[in-house]
Amino acid sequence: MDFDYIVIGSGSAGSPLTARLLEKGMKVLLIEAGKRERIPITRLPAALIHTVGNSRYDWCYKTEPDPTRNGLTEAWPRGKVPGGSSAINGMIFIRGAKQDYDAWEKLGNPGWGWNDVLPYFRRMETADNDKDNGVRGGMGPQRVSALRWKHPVSETFLKSFLAAGATFNDDMNGVSHEGVAWNQGSTRNGVRASSYDSFVRPKLGNPNLRFVDDTLVERVIIVDRRATGVEALQSGERVTFSARRGVVLSAGSINSPQLLMLSGIGDPAELKKHGIVTVVDSPEVGKNLLEHPGLYALAEMKVPTANRMARPLRGALAFGEWLFGRRGVMSVPTAQLIAFIKSRPELEYTDLQFHLFPFGLAQTKTKLKVPKADLVTILMNINHSKSVGHLELRSADPREKVAIFPRLLDHPDDVETLLRGIEWIRRICVQPPFSKDMLRFLDLPPEGSSREEEIAYLRRTTVPFFHPVGTCRMGSDDKAVVRPDLKVRGVEGLWVADASIMPRHISGNTNATAIMIGDKASDLIHA
Repeated sequence: MDFDYIVIGSGSAGSPLTARLLEKGMKVLLIEAGKRERIPITRLPAALIHTVGNSRYDWCYKTEPDPTRNGLTEAWPRGKVPGGSSAINGMIFIRGAKQDYDAWEKLGNPGWGWNDVLPYFRRMETADNDKDNGVRGGMGPQRVSALRWKHPVSETFLKSFLAAGATFNDDMNGVSHEGVAWNQGSTRNGVRASSYDSFVRPKLGNPNLRFVDDTLVERVIIVDRRATGVEALQSGERVTFSARRGVVLSAGSINSPQLLMLSGIGDPAELKKHGIVTVVDSPEVGKNLLEHPGLYALAEMKVPTANRMARPLRGALAFGEWLFGRRGVMSVPTAQLIAFIKSRPELEYTDLQFHLFPFGLAQTKTKLKVPKADLVTILMNINHSKSVGHLELRSADPREKVAIFPRLLDHPDDVETLLRGIEWIRRICVQPPFSKDMLRFLDLPPEGSSREEEIAYLRRTTVPFFHPVGTCRMGSDDKAVVRPDLKVRGVEGLWVADASIMPRHISGNTNATAIMIGDKASDLIHA
């Protein structure tokens, strides 16, 4: 088959991009590095405990020691399976705030303001609570569902959050972004709805689509400053694919910049170290790595929590409830409640996000773990961190993973914001009714701890929330990696369409925004 476009990556952005290009009558080759599932365990929402940190589904990246956090190294999960990270994430569906996209536009990205992106958010989704309010969508491939199961401890936490001063929001993806709300997830009838399942799977019979998995793209072929195809490893053999109109990188914030650098687009000094000939001098490739730094505060409860489902008999019963009725604890996203608040009333935008897991989730260096004690997890993170990390090639071998330098607490303002977030956690948890059911925090410094003790705690426990963006920054300036039309600066027929193009972080989890980017990219790439 002759192809019009090659799309690299079947994840959150690559899948909707592929589907929309097919709807325009284009012939598309979609390349995925991961393998298709013979037994689709990723469709079970609770399966992320087994897929995250499992090299069958996860790239299993490890960071370099972070000097801003006492030299800490950690795992950075990224999906390596059809659906990408949308197949192994927590299924939390948050668009971000209106102000986030208006800020993108002000940074020199016309066409990316809220009024520009809202139509794509609407057309990509079918929401349970689709309302005639001009904001939600009801005809898109991506299903967005309300919780099918709620734990009683979540109700008490919600009441205490409101007592602490937050407002209730009946639709976090609706007119307003601020407040505390019941979570909405990328699920359909109790089953995970990855972007691949939503957009690509229904089109696998389309004669204009060829989908290949277990294929690692090594580089983009660029002839006379035009992308004409890709070289890849398929079942151990080197193969070449060509495209008439061009190539789109939708491989995510880690792999897309890696592929650009392997193709000769990056900082000439860095490329020279690895014997790569510079095609385009673009020093910001791999730079501007933005994350959501935050805390997992574990609280021990007097009442039963969902951790009891981790016990063998209860777990078997919970699986049976999901298998035969698509209900219960295994049918829902990780978080039950989501909140966005201003840590100071004078702020123009919400600077903190909270999640509540009705179970205690421990994060080891390689895996996620559910202890057997009656625990809940209160997650708190910064929305717009000022700390910036970067990526570097280790070698010119595409099979070797990039080096990730997160530097999560590099900026003093981020430390101050997290300190205010700790105050908010305490404020919520001393309010009844939640306070009556809570025994203690497992690790959070007690009330009255010194500033030095709390900062030491932050340096020890702050972690990424696995929302990396920005490494192929979009902008109108000469240093931007891609232009607002997503074309790679200096090359014709080459685009990037995924979370790596974000010029500034959003308020919230990144999956919904990545889907929007892929959907919108189809109109920018092929009008």
